[in-house]
Amino acid sequence: MPVMTVLVDQAMWEWRGARWAHLVSDTSYDELHAFAQQIGKRRLGFQGDHYDVESVDRERALDLGAEPVDARELLARLRGAGLRRRDHKPAWERIATAAVGRSLVVPQAANLPNAIKAVIGELGELDQLAQSAVFVDATRAVVLFDWHGDPVDAAELGVDQVWASETRVDGERSLELFVDR
Repeated sequence: MPVMTVLVDQAMWEWRGARWAHLVSDTSYDELHAFAQQIGKRRLGFQGDHYDVESVDRERALDLGAEPVDARELLARLRGAGLRRRDHKPAWERIATAAVGRSLVVPQAANLPNAIKAVIGELGELDQLAQSAVFVDATRAVVLFDWHGDPVDAAELGVDQVWASETRVDGERSLELFVDR
């Protein structure tokens, strides 16, 4: 049985009425992303070297084999692995959002890559069933869909990265489609 190197500290930080913990890997970011995907985290939620997880997500992570550690050990192991990255948190800006039943309308001034515009057009049906948003940072654009429903095959949409999470505790799943700008 492989040794689990995904770590989670105590859910002791309060924010927006919930208690939060940190989820990290002391092996690789790839391992961390794969694990976060299993518990339904959005890829957009990656904080440069960790994911913030609510207490309910922490419990799910523990059920899947994450190692509970205190905050000091988590930080020491992250540093020891050379995976501590301060000031690497992505600076996502939300430029459009739409509630379920509404179409996503992106401002012309956003100057999005054609691939993102095509994705929005091709997934029009999902757009009506999902809460959706478009985010951009300096190098990428992403279309996010959160919905209660079946998985979507997005492999042939001409995007650079597809992130399809497992179902979250609230019953929603996320589909994030990334395109380099």
